[in-house]
Amino acid sequence: MGAPPVEEDVGEELQSHLEMATEDLVARGWTPEAAWEEALRRFGDVEAARAATESEVRSRDRALTRAYRWEAVMQDVKYALRSLARSPGFAVVAILTLALGVGANSAIFSVLNGVLLRPLPYPEPDAILWLDEAHDGPNGRPGPVPWTNFLDWREQSRSFEAMAAFRASGTTVLGGDQPVRATVAAVSRDFWRVFPVQPVLGRLTVPDDHGPGRGPAILVSETFWENELGADPDVLGRTLEVYGVPATIVGVVPGAFDFPFGADLWSPLEYNEQSTSRTAHNHRVAGRLRPGVDVATADAELDRIALSLGEGLPDADYDAEGAVVTPLQSRLTASARTPIFLLMGAAALVLLVACSNLASTLLARGSTRRRELAVRSALGASRGRVVRQLFTESLVLASIGSVVGLAIAWIGLPVLVGLAPDLPRVDEVGLSLPVLLFTGGVAVVTALLFGLFPALRLADEDLASGIRAGDRGNAAESRSLVWRGLVGAEMALALLLLVGGGLLLRSFTRVLAVEPGFREEGVVTLQFQLTPGRYQDLDAYARFYEEFVGSAGADPSVEQIALATGAPLINCCPVGWIQKDYVVEQPWVGPGLYMAVTPDYFSVLDIPLVAGRDFTDQDRAGSPHVAIVSEAFAEILWPDENPLGKVISGGGMDSYWSNDEPVWAEVVGVVADARYRSLVDEVQPAYYFPLYQRPARSRFGATGLVRPADGADAAAVRVVRNLMAQRDPDVPLEISSMQATVSESVSDRRFVLVILAVFSVVALLLAAVGIYGVVSYHVARRTREMGIRLALGAPPSRVRKSVMRGAMITVATGLMVGVGAALVAGRWLESVLFGVRANDPVTLGVVLLTLMSTAFLAAFIPARRSTRIDPMITMRAE
Repeated sequence: MGAPPVEEDVGEELQSHLEMATEDLVARGWTPEAAWEEALRRFGDVEAARAATESEVRSRDRALTRAYRWEAVMQDVKYALRSLARSPGFAVVAILTLALGVGANSAIFSVLNGVLLRPLPYPEPDAILWLDEAHDGPNGRPGPVPWTNFLDWREQSRSFEAMAAFRASGTTVLGGDQPVRATVAAVSRDFWRVFPVQPVLGRLTVPDDHGPGRGPAILVSETFWENELGADPDVLGRTLEVYGVPATIVGVVPGAFDFPFGADLWSPLEYNEQSTSRTAHNHRVAGRLRPGVDVATADAELDRIALSLGEGLPDADYDAEGAVVTPLQSRLTASARTPIFLLMGAAALVLLVACSNLASTLLARGSTRRRELAVRSALGASRGRVVRQLFTESLVLASIGSVVGLAIAWIGLPVLVGLAPDLPRVDEVGLSLPVLLFTGGVAVVTALLFGLFPALRLADEDLASGIRAGDRGNAAESRSLVWRGLVGAEMALALLLLVGGGLLLRSFTRVLAVEPGFREEGVVTLQFQLTPGRYQDLDAYARFYEEFVGSAGADPSVEQIALATGAPLINCCPVGWIQKDYVVEQPWVGPGLYMAVTPDYFSVLDIPLVAGRDFTDQDRAGSPHVAIVSEAFAEILWPDENPLGKVISGGGMDSYWSNDEPVWAEVVGVVADARYRSLVDEVQPAYYFPLYQRPARSRFGATGLVRPADGADAAAVRVVRNLMAQRDPDVPLEISSMQATVSESVSDRRFVLVILAVFSVVALLLAAVGIYGVVSYHVARRTREMGIRLALGAPPSRVRKSVMRGAMITVATGLMVGVGAALVAGRWLESVLFGVRANDPVTLGVVLLTLMSTAFLAAFIPARRSTRIDPMITMRAE
């Protein structure tokens, strides 16, 4: 190749240099004209070229090399796109397969990131700890802290910069656009030192706002301010009625802050006198660590303080056995960790199934391209060049699949969040930057998993032999073994997913089959709280409830109605320790759930009366105090004795009426056990008082249970709404059904089951497609052999059996490995299973049968096609 002439003033040395540079560029892929122009650009200034230092030349060469490499990469990408365009069917199936795996992982990671990984929206959130008291209370679990103990913790601890107590409850709030039931958090004076948020308007409460008898100040959330107060810019100084007491708004808290328990308003805890009992477990506690103090040090110090406070006190007056310190983020998300990590593992299995599927498909597809690869090798392409091209194709495929997967995640995420139970921080779930980075990482890893191995396998073969016809010898046999391994792995992974889904399905059916001890069908529930401050004494509460029940029950649309301070799975229930048989000096015995109920409570819920009688309208203030106990409660207190006629005293504020003297109640009835806290927890003992006789706890809210007459649900709801509006118009009613409550109680299990079921079906379909594809390829590869066998008189059934045998041996091997893996991994599911073992043989048997049947069908179709080969055509095949 000759170089274009240059100017006369260019010397022979420079002319030679230019020609060498041009030839080098042409060898790197440049056209002669472009190479000459680049050489002139580099050395066009003769004097500058002669004065150029060696480092400048190397720098220019490096830049040129980078440009060449980038151009080579782009050429690989363009070639990969053209290759996929030539096989649109393969491209669509591969992209959708990847998209399902990547989309599942991106969607679940979005939930994991929003709920578990994203830092709490507070300054230095890692320094905030949740503090529990370990005690030998009703369940022996760490729990709330008595006020006096909290004060001693705060005074004696040196590990914490600030410590605060708090509690929260729902109440009716007046003074907004309309009466509304909101969550009000009562917080101690240092709460805003533990959580130093910046108010949107006004200020936070200060120590002067915290104290008995002070005019109460109150903070509202930004959401409450916008929804209930019309985003009034002059809201500061406005008065709200909370717990029947006028409170002045002094600030608006940012909407991102809703601690604790989804609070809408915050009031000073010290406004009311607190109990001095060291066994009144009424407060939650949080603390902010001092700089340089770790969690272990704070835990040890607080544990030592808690133990020292009980020295010299009798067990009846102090039941703490230490303290438990937990990072706040871990405490808030504890219930969500197991299901989210379980689903993340399931999503990873789906991706692995997809990768196994594609790896076997690419290996088969690569075999059909052996001639193409051999030609490239013969033209000088190195092994690394071939691997790079094949891997680039896989990376392009993974990138496109990831983009489509992100679209699937974006579409499916609202559905996923809608299916989710009441997850903490669920409003922070979305396709954020960490999710995008995670998806990009998944794309690269996916390309490595399904693309690099086939590329290396194909590049290791004797590509020159690919120019010759056929696919014989050790290479073909080696690829066959690899394909079998990939299909076996695919079946093992699919079995893991299906076993997990099957176990959860059987567990869920066992939960639904649990006998709750009550009948939820046809029961309408009402939750409300009478307007605080409008009822002068407890007798006024009792009169309201009696008149309300009497008026509603007289309407023909209402078959039965009852009220209670708690109901199964609804705001239930406080745990109270009791004393028995008039013996005040004895230790507290018999923890149980307690509530006050009206007559017909057991009848509405169809809880059987085992012995004695039900409450009546005559069980009211001024009459002898009575109680009804559950069978489990009677068994604890009076084993092998008749509980009727026995006496008990207990139940928190319902136990005492004046001067802290115990009120003894005679047991007049025994009812069957009911599950109040959860369908899957052990039945807890319970005891009941008449609401008309002990209405104290109803001041904080009551639950109505209405069984409408046949077909009169709407009319019954209208009746109770109108009655409440007439008698206390400022009471907001929350109306639902007992069936909805039961369904909501198992929503967390349903959430995991539905998502895992979807993943299992996807894995099953991918496995079936993988088997079908590999068997089809084997049939196509052995077309000549099968044609010859048929021409020589072999029965079609024998040919078909030969194909099926190889496929089913591979499937069976994979399933055996999968069964072993499922038995090992089953222990991770034990915490979310109910009534079924992790190695349940029924589940394993059904899953094995399902996978074997699916695999048989997927293999039978191409195997049957193999017997329809025309021997005369195959004999002429190349």
